[in-house]
Amino acid sequence: MTPTPSNSRPASSDTPTDEQFRAIQAIDAWYADRDAPQIFWLAGEAGTGKTRTTVFALDHLRDRRGLEKVVVGAPTGKAAQVLRRKGLDEAGTLHSLLYAPRQDEDTGELYFARRSEGPFAEAELIVCDEGSMVGDDVANDLLRSGKRILVIADDYQLPPVSGQGMFTSGEPDFRLVEPHRTAKESPVIRLAHLLRRQELPRRFGSAGNAHVLPYNRNTEGLVTRTGTQAICGTHRVRTAFTKRIRTLHGHESAMPQAGERVMCRRNQKEEGLFNGMVGTLTRAADRARGKHAGLWSLGVQMEDEVRARGKLIVHPWMFEAHYGGETHPPRLDKDIQQFDWAWLITCHASQGSEFPSVTVIDDSAAFREHKWRWLYTAVTRSREELVLLLRNTDLGGPWRMPEFDDRLA
Repeated sequence: MTPTPSNSRPASSDTPTDEQFRAIQAIDAWYADRDAPQIFWLAGEAGTGKTRTTVFALDHLRDRRGLEKVVVGAPTGKAAQVLRRKGLDEAGTLHSLLYAPRQDEDTGELYFARRSEGPFAEAELIVCDEGSMVGDDVANDLLRSGKRILVIADDYQLPPVSGQGMFTSGEPDFRLVEPHRTAKESPVIRLAHLLRRQELPRRFGSAGNAHVLPYNRNTEGLVTRTGTQAICGTHRVRTAFTKRIRTLHGHESAMPQAGERVMCRRNQKEEGLFNGMVGTLTRAADRARGKHAGLWSLGVQMEDEVRARGKLIVHPWMFEAHYGGETHPPRLDKDIQQFDWAWLITCHASQGSEFPSVTVIDDSAAFREHKWRWLYTAVTRSREELVLLLRNTDLGGPWRMPEFDDRLA
């Protein structure tokens, strides 16, 4: 049954708003037109219901156009988890949909190759979330499939890093602008919309679980809380706090320890590893031997993977850079991985992810003309609780230090 508009009422769990209905109609017209472009880009800022609109649109296409086989993918495991929580139960990482593990018959080594069968090969439509984060290699593999691609992307987030953005380099085909009811009630989303208009709150303080505070000696301890994901902008800040947090956990050397969160920092399609994937160490790092002498071996349980990776050979330079080591990337063979800690992550690295609690250290000044986009992107990584620590800003007004029971210092 075709969804009907709700005469400007807020969207319920099963009824699209007028704006969402127009988006569904636009997607339907695109899908039905065999001569239309391969890509349709649905845009919208945080809280406008992009994912919910996608759910409505897929239900409509199944009913009206006989759509049966659709795959839904996101660049990272965290982004795929967000999609599943919002109603796209079949969502997975793009690499798991596109590539399958293979074993070399001669060496026995594992590598990843593009799938020639399975859901992706049989799909009539591909839904690609966080489209601005998709690297050119993956984008080209998606395009080479010849299949229709519905791209979902917030066009006010930070511009992508080099080698990304193929799907979002032009103008959206449809932009959602109306925040849905639950978004209007969220202090985090209300703050995000202020930042979207390049405005700050009128004063420091708290509104529900959103706290906007000055960054100073009294508040910087909020960054080291165990239950929050800290986000910053510069590697100088990240290094300083990473060392501090590790010291509070009793780790003094650069050798990673069991239970620490780490992040992949190098795309290696053949290994199914992509920049931004996060995991937890299953054991302390070992020093590799033989031809890999001087490197480290890590056991990592990556998010959105069932089995832990038992022996990832990584170059230690990113870990050691926090402790005065070389800060310039070495030349690495293709079988050598590149990982770093994820106690703090940069705003660029956080794109596509969502966390229950986020603490943002305001490094926006370092991004000049993208200052407001940086703040907006960082703040919208929060799903429930937010602490925004503003630098060199005096909003005034009386405010209280929020009480948290997970502070380390």
